[in-house]
Amino acid sequence: MYKIILVLFVLFMSQYVNSQQVDPTRPFGAVASVNSSEKRAALVLQSIIESNNKRKAIINGQVLNVGDKYKGFDLIAINVNGVVLDSPQGRMELSLFSGVIANSK
Repeated sequence: MYKIILVLFVLFMSQYVNSQQVDPTRPFGAVASVNSSEKRAALVLQSIIESNNKRKAIINGQVLNVGDKYKGFDLIAINVNGVVLDSPQGRMELSLFSGVIANSK
């Protein structure tokens, strides 16, 4: 009986240790990644295309025109540097460029 309990303990302990291992390649101080539902919810404006005075936006690989719906958002405006999306939760603006300014020396 003692041997069976010892064997079961060793088996369960090895499963526990394997589930607790830390990725050795993870950068120091890195925070756990966001879950898959948050990744799907992220909207990224990839490009704005203008042809024959009509603009199209590429958001997460989808080509959209003004009036199109994407993931619960209505595309209501496309301008030179970004787009405006509307949803029941409110408006959102996506920009082609981040607001980060890099100083060069």
